[in-house]
Amino acid sequence: MVEILHPGVYVEELPASVHPIEGVATSTAAFAGIGQHRLDPVLVTSLVEFDRVTGGGGPGFLAAAVRGFFENGGRRCHVAIGAGRDPLSDALACLEREEFSLICCPDEHQVADAAAKLIAFCECRQNVVAILQPEPPIDPAAVPATSSSYAARYYPWVVVPTADRQATVTVPPGGHVAGVLARTDTERGVHRSPDGARLLDVLDASLAVAPDAAADLVNHGVNVIRHLSDRGTILFGARTARLDGEWKYLHVRRLLILIEESIRRGLQWAVFEPNNSATWVNVARVIEDFLAHEWRRGALAGTTADAAFFVRCDRTTMSQADLDAGRFVAIVGVAPLRPAEFVILRFLGQTVKP
Repeated sequence: MVEILHPGVYVEELPASVHPIEGVATSTAAFAGIGQHRLDPVLVTSLVEFDRVTGGGGPGFLAAAVRGFFENGGRRCHVAIGAGRDPLSDALACLEREEFSLICCPDEHQVADAAAKLIAFCECRQNVVAILQPEPPIDPAAVPATSSSYAARYYPWVVVPTADRQATVTVPPGGHVAGVLARTDTERGVHRSPDGARLLDVLDASLAVAPDAAADLVNHGVNVIRHLSDRGTILFGARTARLDGEWKYLHVRRLLILIEESIRRGLQWAVFEPNNSATWVNVARVIEDFLAHEWRRGALAGTTADAAFFVRCDRTTMSQADLDAGRFVAIVGVAPLRPAEFVILRFLGQTVKP
């Protein structure tokens, strides 16, 4: 309390009773390499730094993937190399504690069950999307019937210049795609679809996919890379490996990851608050403020905030059993741009009993 001794203007800084929710980063990627010698996760922010920590490149297509990531607008990525009998599982275990939103195994084609392992990793974490790179050629009807919104397939591989620019090489597209997604997040927002985005420093697709065939692949959950004479090499499609419901759109899944992770982290303060109506009001208020910000920047559909989202955290969202156990429950509904229908989220918080 400021002591007032004489007339004048006084300033007193008061602690905030509301803790704003900040959006989590969505553009950091991770690359799980496969090699003879293990490399624990390292965060790199440039090709020079990558070359330094890997001793001049890295095994297989790892160096090409990281180069494609940075050339397409990526800024931060974790790199780990697994070794031993199951190098991919080793690399994924190394990356478990790191924070990132995209993951790719540049040498996925060398491991028979690589896609399944990457999907299982992302399904377990529920805040990461795997970029899968099926080796050409593929038959749309033979695409594995995985049903996960935490993975997206990109096909075919791409033709890029070698590091010395003296020749060309065909490489899996995962690193370049991760860079495009990171660039889209930074420039336009995670809620914007990467469909139609151009791949930079890519000369061509390894196979020419006709429009009808491309549409068929997209309908089977495979996003296509096409080379157009007037636009360069672009991404065609923005689907996840889940073919039904609202989760089939990649940007919707990634937007919901942003919202869920941001709210989960932003409500940690409530764990130590009394589980009463005052806490519930504050919880609802900070979630509403966060979602209103997302709506104003165009991440949610609706001409009004009420049409874009709703938040409830009161006696109607909690049972007596929840209250007795010290839990508060917030129900959040958001309307992504596509589909423009409410997706319901249920957040469960556990307070600390006195």
